[in-house]
Amino acid sequence: MASSLSSFPSLNHSPLHPRFLQALNAPCSVLRLKHASFPNPRIRISPLKSQRARTKTVVLSAQSGFLKVLRTAWNIGKDGIEAGTNLVPVSVPRPVARISVTTAALAVSLFVIKSFLSTAFFVLGTMGFAYFLFIALNKDEAPKQRGQDNSSGSKPMDDPLEEAKKIMDKYK
Repeated sequence: MASSLSSFPSLNHSPLHPRFLQALNAPCSVLRLKHASFPNPRIRISPLKSQRARTKTVVLSAQSGFLKVLRTAWNIGKDGIEAGTNLVPVSVPRPVARISVTTAALAVSLFVIKSFLSTAFFVLGTMGFAYFLFIALNKDEAPKQRGQDNSSGSKPMDDPLEEAKKIMDKYK
């Protein structure tokens, strides 16, 4: 059996085999790092971080999502201003073109935001006014509570069972 394995050098992993010793002495060998002893006692291998430390990292990265959105919006805005500046003729100095494109972009974006907010407040105001009119015009039809005086002339119901019996006797 030993003679059949000797023909396959990759299957012979004895510590005395020259290929094993060569792999152990390779500069980037995992085996060399695993069995290495550090001559300097200051050098230590730190253990893996605990689950709690990773959780804090996840929470911190989730909180900084808003900053990432702001940074992305800022970069998109800068790219848009650069693209708009490239549309301005070359005869206009670049700083003047950049300032004019930025002013135009701000004017357009403020107009869009103003239009959206104006529409939203108009719709909310109209709905509020309609609700106010509905309440104001239907005050008389509000449901009456039990103890209040009815303007229709009937007595308030003292006992619903007694009222039902009166109605049943009436139609006998």
